[in-house]
Amino acid sequence: MNSPEFSLFSELYTCYYQVVGRILHEASRHPLTRRQMEMLARQYGYDESVLSIVPRLVEGTWPFFRQDDTSAAYVTVLRHPPFPQPLTRLQQSWLKALMSDSRFRLFFTDSQLAELTEMLSDVTPLFCTSDFFLFDQYGDPDPFSLVMYQQHFRLLLNAICDRRFLSISYLSQKGKLLSHTWLPCRLEYGQRDGKFRLYAMTFGKTGRKRIDVLNVARILSVKNTGRHYPAGIDVDCFLDHALCKKPLVLEITTERNALERALLHFSCYQKRVERLKEKDTYRCTIYYDKRWETELLIQVLSFGPVIKVLGPEDFQKQIQKRVRNQALLQQTTEGSSL
Repeated sequence: MNSPEFSLFSELYTCYYQVVGRILHEASRHPLTRRQMEMLARQYGYDESVLSIVPRLVEGTWPFFRQDDTSAAYVTVLRHPPFPQPLTRLQQSWLKALMSDSRFRLFFTDSQLAELTEMLSDVTPLFCTSDFFLFDQYGDPDPFSLVMYQQHFRLLLNAICDRRFLSISYLSQKGKLLSHTWLPCRLEYGQRDGKFRLYAMTFGKTGRKRIDVLNVARILSVKNTGRHYPAGIDVDCFLDHALCKKPLVLEITTERNALERALLHFSCYQKRVERLKEKDTYRCTIYYDKRWETELLIQVLSFGPVIKVLGPEDFQKQIQKRVRNQALLQQTTEGSSL
């Protein structure tokens, strides 16, 4: 697994590993066409998984299949389907390290945390949070360690799973106290500002529905109303109305694993990826909410020359302005040091 051909398998049991396992498991029942492999890759991975996984399987870079001469379908060369994988010592060490992150506690009850602590008691953590210094983050993240914050977070998380209405008191950014009944639909984490945002549905007197975005740290109280919503909420359908009419279009090179890094970096955005054969590059179209444009702008700049902004024009101008300002700042700094 350490050969260059298996670069995507450098980490055991990752998403791509699981996707290939699913494909091999299905192939143990019957031969698969390329289209069926692509459908499985989308179902258990991401849209871009098709670009990364399926070509390597059908072309033989990953030698798990042979093409049947009569049906042109692909037959697995494995005699037995993949077996369940236990946690490796490295994974246990990584999990122990994650437990030191203050956000980790938000997703587990005290009894679950105690069970994990006991299970990993003799495991050395892979790293400590103090080993890292994040220089591109805001300085006022959410107070993840506060008991009240943790209680609110778990109530919101359970309400999302159970489709339960909650009565929430909220302090807006303008200092206005709001008390309202919301239906929590989604929790989203902003990596740069270190804050969790709640997407919650509110219903007007006329029955009109609207998605509000609340900062979890600004929630003062949460109470269960005992009411449930009978069906699921398609949050993306409502959020699509807030997306920019002109999406961001990027051209991504294959240098320095730029495609893999970009897909991971922009995983929280709605996007479409296609290969440009004439240039051996990829075009990535990102649909984003105008409210997060500054954060997206900074993310794009962090990639440097491996990403080119093709449009829209307004986004290009913002990129150019920031690059010029950075160049002027650097010249000023160098001049003052002389």
